[in-house]
Amino acid sequence: MESRIMKIFRLVIMAAAFIILAVFLVLHAGAGLETQMSKIYLGLYIILMGWAGVRVFSLAKELLKK
Repeated sequence: MESRIMKIFRLVIMAAAFIILAVFLVLHAGAGLETQMSKIYLGLYIILMGWAGVRVFSLAKELLKK
């Protein structure tokens, strides 16, 4: 059984990852998307933000349920 403190810690880490990825996404898009690799990185940022968002949502839901 996982402790509530560890769940809160994971929630904070995932929320920070989501915010950091959003900042990287904006900076990367602002720098320009001239190359194909830039577009791939942009897509990867979006996928990782989706994953972090789902984790934040599921952890918050789990914490509020108990």
